[in-house]
Amino acid sequence: MIPDWLAQDNVAVPLSSKRRNGGKGFVERTIEGTARFLRDAILSEAIAKRQGLLQSLDPRVRLVTILALVVCISLMRSPVTIWGVYLFVLLLAVASSIPLLFFIKRVWLFIPLFSAVIVIPALFNVVTPGEPLWTLVHLARNYDFGPYHIPEAIAITRQGLLTAATFIGRVAASVSLAVLLTLTTRWSDLLRALGILRVPQIFILILAMTYRYILLLVQAVQNIHIARKSRTLRYGSTGMEQRWVASRMVYLFKRTWLMSQDVHRAMLSRGFSGEVRALTVFKTRNYDYAWCLFVAIICTVVLVADHGAFYR
Repeated sequence: MIPDWLAQDNVAVPLSSKRRNGGKGFVERTIEGTARFLRDAILSEAIAKRQGLLQSLDPRVRLVTILALVVCISLMRSPVTIWGVYLFVLLLAVASSIPLLFFIKRVWLFIPLFSAVIVIPALFNVVTPGEPLWTLVHLARNYDFGPYHIPEAIAITRQGLLTAATFIGRVAASVSLAVLLTLTTRWSDLLRALGILRVPQIFILILAMTYRYILLLVQAVQNIHIARKSRTLRYGSTGMEQRWVASRMVYLFKRTWLMSQDVHRAMLSRGFSGEVRALTVFKTRNYDYAWCLFVAIICTVVLVADHGAFYR
């Protein structure tokens, strides 16, 4: 005998399925985001284990030299030298066995959203006075609003373009170096390398534990959603679904709290006394010293060329 609920024609779709207009609901997008987070973390570990230029360096040397390049970029003023360093970073990515398209997409998906809001106003003579290149709007007259002056002709200036190119290039090169460091260095090695910068050990330990167990919690969220989706036949009332979401939040918090206590007790039972001991021992070789010398020469040459081009 067929149950009444199975014979109904108006059974609604599961909660997390697509919306009526064909788009995905917020729950689906959230779960897909957590899945991408897990995939990116796994992919980063896989790239860090490849044979490449930066992977063969001591993690401490890798961290210090990349920080030196970031400081060098922050001191540059000419967009030509800044974009030249960016091309050098792309060559480092290729030499480190990182797919170039993947590397560029990972960087440039975030840079335009961040920099466009700041850079676009600087293109116009309203913000950056200078030599006009393209006139966009002609007004009846000049306008003054307190300290702000709006000229009769609103145009994109040469100085504004140079400012925008300098800013975007500096952000692109700096973010690319940060991404390059995280892709070529395992998280555990990167945290241990922070010790050379005199970062407190307790802070390094907290970061290590956070990274390790946030992956487990993200996977737990994904499993909770899949379990709910597989058992949902129709929509419930709004209040019912809100209560379920609230209960899962409480459950996840309780699970996190219990896990932290279990991990701490397990560490104490194994002799943990506040000092982190690692099995991997970093060794600095002649290759690492040669790389440090090479980076120092690159930074010196680029800074000299940059200041010469800027003050010319």
